[in-house]
Amino acid sequence: MLFLKHWLLIFIPIFIYILLNRMHLFTIDLFLSNIAGGSNLFIFTISVLIMQIGRKNKPEEFVFRYLTMTTVQMLSFLAIVSAFVFLKKPNVVVYHSLVLFSVLLVLQSIGLLFIKSKN
Repeated sequence: MLFLKHWLLIFIPIFIYILLNRMHLFTIDLFLSNIAGGSNLFIFTISVLIMQIGRKNKPEEFVFRYLTMTTVQMLSFLAIVSAFVFLKKPNVVVYHSLVLFSVLLVLQSIGLLFIKSKN
């Protein structure tokens, strides 16, 4: 159940982003926005798994998992953005990915703190 809460916290903003793009509010191609949203969804799904697999209620494990999760997210994001640049995708894809990544990182951090404080 906790896994689902964390994953929905990630999925809903990405869904809203893709929905807004389908309504043509952004100047990015639909395929490229799906790539930006899908890559961020993949990164944050892996990070939710990092936080949930083998979870125990020890505070020191939460800090270690959180730092590991954030490091994996940052390195994965940099690898994906490097691939976008290497494949000569338009810069707008990189910008959209960066903004979406930043929003998701803030939401996930706040969500993890509130969920952790309730336990």
